[in-house]
Amino acid sequence: MMSLGAVLLMTAILVTVDDGAELEHLEIAYLFPIALVAVLYGSNFAFLTSSASAIAATYFLLPPKFSIYIANPLHIAELGFFVVTALIAGKIVSLLTHDTPVPVPDARNRDRGGRETSRQLGTADNS
Repeated sequence: MMSLGAVLLMTAILVTVDDGAELEHLEIAYLFPIALVAVLYGSNFAFLTSSASAIAATYFLLPPKFSIYIANPLHIAELGFFVVTALIAGKIVSLLTHDTPVPVPDARNRDRGGRETSRQLGTADNS
């Protein structure tokens, strides 16, 4: 639900900006809600957000407006690159924020040689 809300909010902002100025490549702004959703909920929801963003960009921003049809092949390529970039960005942001750190052994669980003790490894010490 958060992903669709973020896309709707960004779409409202971009449609307002697009009506006032003739700017190109406004779909890049959809990377912000994708990154936000990736930070908060992970890469699966970021994927849904990027899909919804691509559909919203096609319908509201690319000519002919208010249609899923894309007349210019260059816009199709731009949308394809945007989707790939959004998916990669969502996955990277999700990995950076949701990756669990590897636990570092305490110094008290190591012997003087820097090796982990058999108690920590769960094996018997045969030396």
